[in-house]
Amino acid sequence: MRRIPWARAALLSLTGLLFASCAGATRQSGTPPVTAAKVYGEWLISVTPDRRSEYDQLIREQGLPLFREAGGRMVGWWNTLIGDLYEHVTIWEYDNMAAFQRAVEFLGSDERFARFVASRDPLLEGETNRFLTLAAGGKPPQLPESAAYVVHEIHRVPLGLMPAYLDFMTTRGLPLLKKQGLRLAGPWVTAVGPWGGEVLYLFKFDSLSERDELVANFTAHPDSSVYEGALGEFVDRMGCSGSAASRPHRRADVRAGQLLRTERRESPGGPLAQSV
Repeated sequence: MRRIPWARAALLSLTGLLFASCAGATRQSGTPPVTAAKVYGEWLISVTPDRRSEYDQLIREQGLPLFREAGGRMVGWWNTLIGDLYEHVTIWEYDNMAAFQRAVEFLGSDERFARFVASRDPLLEGETNRFLTLAAGGKPPQLPESAAYVVHEIHRVPLGLMPAYLDFMTTRGLPLLKKQGLRLAGPWVTAVGPWGGEVLYLFKFDSLSERDELVANFTAHPDSSVYEGALGEFVDRMGCSGSAASRPHRRADVRAGQLLRTERRESPGGPLAQSV
């Protein structure tokens, strides 16, 4: 099973949902325990080269109806356009882990899902997943996210600094960003699965020109110094690639997403979006 590269910027297309079981996932030491709060499953899927169109059609026509019938609520599904061109990233909302278990049991007993899996699995090279919880004071996503472009920003924070980091972001950081017109969902923290210490945000834009304008305005404003200065105490933005054993504890990764609606409307074209 392949894992995503740990330092990269990629342009993704938002399309919908992918479902997979979370067998083998374990909670990381020091991360918040899973409670009755809503949980968000995130899957990273490697699609076999030259089979992406076939896979997309299968998901839209057979997968999505089953996943929704099982009780999941789609946040988004992103196809990579720059970076690992065969990787999909998807996020789903569930009421809690018990609701996800019910979805697994429902699909596991459904013959339609068995036929779907038999067609889907030959199209994949691998996938991995985790479950996230929204930090107290965080902004929940729309269901589904409808912005034309979505930037995924991932901060790696030492677990010992996580409480102070989340306190700053939810009490000061998010209001500073909102004040400057930036729209986002998050922060999410890992509750079940690998990558403990990562924090996820979704920054939403109607166009890449809007993104450039908002980022430029924020950078020129005194609020930017306050935000970056405080964030620098917790997160090193200079990410570097490496194996699981050599990943730094402080880093940030970025993905940028272009909307492709599940109603099969075509998405607009656009250049690579940079980090927020």
